[in-house]
Amino acid sequence: MEKGANNSIQQEKPSHFKVKALQSEDTAKSIERMLATQLEKLVKIERISEGKDFNKSFTAYEAEQLTVKNVNLSSKSEVDKNMSAQIIGFFCMMLLYAAGSLGELLLKEREEGTFYRLMSTPVSSKQYILGTALFSLVTLLAEIVICLLAMRFAFQIDPGTSLVSLFAVLALFAVFAISISLAFSFIFKSRRSLSAVQTTIFTISTLLSGALIPIQIMPNFMQRIAEFMPQFWVMDAVSKLQQETEFFGLSLNVLVLLGYTLFFLSLAAYRYTRNSEIKSFI
Repeated sequence: MEKGANNSIQQEKPSHFKVKALQSEDTAKSIERMLATQLEKLVKIERISEGKDFNKSFTAYEAEQLTVKNVNLSSKSEVDKNMSAQIIGFFCMMLLYAAGSLGELLLKEREEGTFYRLMSTPVSSKQYILGTALFSLVTLLAEIVICLLAMRFAFQIDPGTSLVSLFAVLALFAVFAISISLAFSFIFKSRRSLSAVQTTIFTISTLLSGALIPIQIMPNFMQRIAEFMPQFWVMDAVSKLQQETEFFGLSLNVLVLLGYTLFFLSLAAYRYTRNSEIKSFI
């Protein structure tokens, strides 16, 4: 406080106050903001006292200070939205694991010879694979319905959007999960290697996507990486739906998920045509 500081407050133009720090500039800036707030308060008290008795006005101000209470302003709807997002993020990983059993089933029947016995019947390999994939998809859709109904009616958690919209997003992700499982089943030759790779990829991709960990607390470079994960686009779609975005406003999310699905279906088709063990029974 330099000479003239008191007079500057009386004139309602605070000056002659300086803050210096030997090292941390951030500390100095914080103190400057605090000082500016206090000086503004003193100027207002000076203005109220009208140049008469500042100490009397300040004492009256101190005696009538308001009591401050900490109140949690988070509404139940916001809590429900956050909980439903966490549930859906975890459920995405469960859908991947459930769809992964499709690839393991195909490899198991090939290892045990069931597949080759089926190929001696009028059933073609394409019909067998398509039928198994459709059965897995119907199972996943049933799991989605049960999960959404349980979340809404059993646990009384309001997702903040319609269950139909959530079902549509998760159903599209289920189709993607089936496509990646099919691709892996044609790439790998044994169930052990398939199971190990699927578990690793599904877990890491879910963690990186922000489905289990809120993406807002991730570093910027991790948030950029998350955008390459299919689960990220599911969580982003859920967030948009909770913000009352129309389902037609999710065009980018739908296109990205469809792109991933088509890529893995194309990979599965390519590996299918290159698999001599399957082609020999066509």
